[in-house]
Amino acid sequence: MTQMKSLQPVTLSEFEAMKKEEGRNYELIDGIVMMSLRPSLAHQWISGKLFSELWHILKGTSCMPIQEIDLVLDEQNFIPDLMVICNEDIRERKHYDKPPMIAIEIISPTSASRDHILKRRKYEQLGVREYWIVSPEEKCIAVLSFSDGQEEVYCEGQVKSFVLPDIVINLDDIFD
Repeated sequence: MTQMKSLQPVTLSEFEAMKKEEGRNYELIDGIVMMSLRPSLAHQWISGKLFSELWHILKGTSCMPIQEIDLVLDEQNFIPDLMVICNEDIRERKHYDKPPMIAIEIISPTSASRDHILKRRKYEQLGVREYWIVSPEEKCIAVLSFSDGQEEVYCEGQVKSFVLPDIVINLDDIFD
Protein backbone atom coordinates (compact mmCIF):
# COMPACT_ATOMS: atom_id res chain seq x y z
CA MET A 1 0.00 0.00 0.00
CA THR A 2 1.26 3.49 -0.91
CA GLN A 3 1.31 6.06 1.83
CA MET A 4 1.21 9.78 1.21
CA LYS A 5 3.63 11.86 3.22
CA SER A 6 2.36 15.34 3.97
CA LEU A 7 4.65 18.24 3.24
CA GLN A 8 5.96 20.01 6.29
CA PRO A 9 6.20 23.78 5.94
CA VAL A 10 9.75 25.12 5.96
CA THR A 11 10.82 28.35 7.65
CA LEU A 12 12.96 30.92 5.91
CA SER A 13 15.89 30.01 8.19
CA GLU A 14 15.56 26.31 7.29
CA PHE A 15 15.28 27.24 3.61
CA GLU A 16 18.43 29.35 3.75
CA ALA A 17 20.32 26.51 5.46
CA MET A 18 19.22 23.90 2.90
CA LYS A 19 21.75 22.39 0.55
CA LYS A 20 20.77 23.46 -2.96
CA GLU A 21 21.75 21.74 -6.16
CA GLU A 22 23.75 23.81 -8.65
CA GLY A 23 21.88 24.74 -11.82
CA ARG A 24 18.48 24.97 -10.14
CA ASN A 25 16.44 27.82 -8.72
CA TYR A 26 14.85 27.40 -5.30
CA GLU A 27 12.00 29.54 -4.01
CA LEU A 28 10.07 29.44 -0.74
CA ILE A 29 6.39 30.33 -1.08
CA ASP A 30 3.92 29.78 1.75
CA GLY A 31 6.40 27.50 3.50
CA ILE A 32 6.77 25.20 0.49
CA VAL A 33 10.11 24.84 -1.29
CA MET A 34 9.67 25.08 -5.06
CA MET A 35 12.51 24.05 -7.30
CA SER A 36 12.89 24.66 -11.02
CA LEU A 37 15.59 24.25 -13.60
CA ARG A 38 17.62 27.28 -14.58
CA PRO A 39 15.94 29.23 -17.41
CA SER A 40 16.34 28.12 -21.02
CA LEU A 41 18.44 30.06 -23.50
CA ALA A 42 15.30 31.56 -25.11
CA HIS A 43 14.07 32.63 -21.68
CA GLN A 44 17.42 34.24 -20.85
CA TRP A 45 17.53 35.94 -24.26
CA ILE A 46 14.18 37.65 -23.58
CA SER A 47 15.26 38.53 -20.04
CA GLY A 48 18.46 40.10 -21.37
CA LYS A 49 16.58 42.16 -23.95
CA LEU A 50 14.09 43.39 -21.34
CA PHE A 51 16.92 44.23 -18.94
CA SER A 52 18.74 46.19 -21.65
CA GLU A 53 15.62 48.15 -22.61
CA LEU A 54 14.83 48.93 -18.97
CA TRP A 55 18.44 49.90 -18.28
CA HIS A 56 18.47 52.43 -21.13
CA ILE A 57 15.09 53.89 -20.18
CA LEU A 58 15.91 54.19 -16.46
CA LYS A 59 19.52 55.36 -16.83
CA GLY A 60 19.95 58.65 -14.99
CA THR A 61 16.86 58.12 -12.81
CA SER A 62 16.60 56.83 -9.25
CA CYS A 63 15.31 53.46 -10.56
CA MET A 64 17.17 50.47 -11.97
CA PRO A 65 16.45 46.97 -13.25
CA ILE A 66 17.99 43.94 -11.58
CA GLN A 67 18.01 40.32 -12.74
CA GLU A 68 17.44 37.12 -10.80
CA ILE A 69 18.26 38.29 -7.31
CA ASP A 70 16.43 36.73 -4.38
CA LEU A 71 13.45 38.77 -3.19
CA VAL A 72 12.88 38.01 0.50
CA LEU A 73 9.60 39.34 1.90
CA ASP A 74 7.54 38.17 4.88
CA GLU A 75 9.32 34.81 5.27
CA GLN A 76 9.02 34.14 1.52
CA ASN A 77 11.90 33.80 -0.96
CA PHE A 78 11.16 34.51 -4.62
CA ILE A 79 13.47 34.78 -7.62
CA PRO A 80 11.79 37.09 -10.12
CA ASP A 81 13.36 37.11 -13.56
CA LEU A 82 13.61 40.90 -13.33
CA MET A 83 12.69 43.62 -10.87
CA VAL A 84 12.69 47.38 -11.05
CA ILE A 85 13.69 49.02 -7.80
CA CYS A 86 13.97 52.71 -6.97
CA ASN A 87 16.06 54.75 -4.53
CA GLU A 88 18.21 51.79 -3.46
CA ASP A 89 21.86 50.78 -3.77
CA ILE A 90 21.99 47.00 -3.60
CA ARG A 91 25.50 46.30 -4.87
CA GLU A 92 26.65 44.88 -1.54
CA ARG A 93 23.53 42.83 -0.75
CA LYS A 94 22.84 39.14 -1.15
CA HIS A 95 19.11 39.65 -1.59
CA TYR A 96 16.48 42.38 -1.81
CA ASP A 97 14.01 42.72 1.06
CA LYS A 98 11.49 45.40 0.04
CA PRO A 99 8.61 45.23 -2.43
CA PRO A 100 9.99 46.30 -5.83
CA MET A 101 8.18 48.81 -8.01
CA ILE A 102 7.88 46.14 -10.72
CA ALA A 103 8.36 42.36 -10.59
CA ILE A 104 8.68 40.56 -13.94
CA GLU A 105 8.28 36.84 -14.57
CA ILE A 106 8.93 35.18 -17.93
CA ILE A 107 6.73 32.12 -18.07
CA SER A 108 7.74 28.68 -19.23
CA PRO A 109 5.51 25.62 -19.62
CA THR A 110 6.49 24.44 -16.14
CA SER A 111 6.02 27.80 -14.40
CA ALA A 112 2.85 29.16 -16.03
CA SER A 113 0.37 28.38 -13.25
CA ARG A 114 2.82 29.43 -10.53
CA ASP A 115 3.45 32.77 -12.29
CA HIS A 116 -0.18 33.46 -13.27
CA ILE A 117 -1.84 32.43 -10.02
CA LEU A 118 0.45 31.94 -7.03
CA LYS A 119 3.05 34.65 -7.63
CA ARG A 120 0.42 37.11 -8.82
CA ARG A 121 -1.47 36.70 -5.53
CA LYS A 122 1.65 36.77 -3.36
CA TYR A 123 3.22 39.79 -5.08
CA GLU A 124 0.00 41.73 -4.66
CA GLN A 125 -0.29 40.75 -0.97
CA LEU A 126 3.32 41.68 -0.30
CA GLY A 127 3.10 45.19 -1.74
CA VAL A 128 4.67 44.89 -5.20
CA ARG A 129 3.27 47.84 -7.13
CA GLU A 130 3.22 46.29 -10.62
CA TYR A 131 3.63 42.79 -12.04
CA TRP A 132 4.55 41.85 -15.61
CA ILE A 133 3.90 38.35 -16.94
CA VAL A 134 5.88 37.76 -20.11
CA SER A 135 4.73 35.00 -22.47
CA PRO A 136 7.46 34.08 -24.99
CA GLU A 137 5.14 31.62 -26.74
CA GLU A 138 2.35 34.17 -27.31
CA LYS A 139 4.79 37.10 -27.63
CA CYS A 140 2.69 39.09 -25.17
CA ILE A 141 3.27 40.92 -21.90
CA ALA A 142 0.52 41.33 -19.31
CA VAL A 143 0.95 44.36 -17.05
CA LEU A 144 -0.97 44.36 -13.76
CA SER A 145 -0.98 47.43 -11.55
CA PHE A 146 -1.73 46.39 -7.99
CA SER A 147 -1.71 50.08 -6.99
CA ASP A 148 -4.87 50.96 -8.90
CA GLY A 149 -6.24 47.69 -10.31
CA GLN A 150 -5.40 48.42 -13.94
CA GLU A 151 -4.52 45.52 -16.20
CA GLU A 152 -3.47 45.43 -19.85
CA VAL A 153 -2.18 42.70 -22.15
CA TYR A 154 0.15 43.87 -24.91
CA CYS A 155 0.66 41.57 -27.91
CA GLU A 156 1.71 44.18 -30.46
CA GLY A 157 3.04 47.70 -30.44
CA GLN A 158 4.46 48.88 -27.14
CA VAL A 159 4.24 47.67 -23.57
CA LYS A 160 3.74 50.46 -21.02
CA SER A 161 4.14 50.62 -17.28
CA PHE A 162 1.37 52.08 -15.15
CA VAL A 163 3.59 52.93 -12.15
CA LEU A 164 6.60 54.22 -14.10
CA PRO A 165 5.12 55.95 -17.18
CA ASP A 166 8.56 56.55 -18.73
CA ILE A 167 8.81 52.80 -19.35
CA VAL A 168 7.58 52.22 -22.89
CA ILE A 169 9.12 49.29 -24.78
CA ASN A 170 8.53 48.08 -28.34
CA LEU A 171 7.49 44.44 -28.23
CA ASP A 172 9.40 43.77 -31.46
CA ASP A 173 12.60 44.68 -29.60
CA ILE A 174 11.86 41.94 -27.05
CA PHE A 175 10.46 39.08 -29.12
CA ASP A 176 12.36 39.35 -32.44
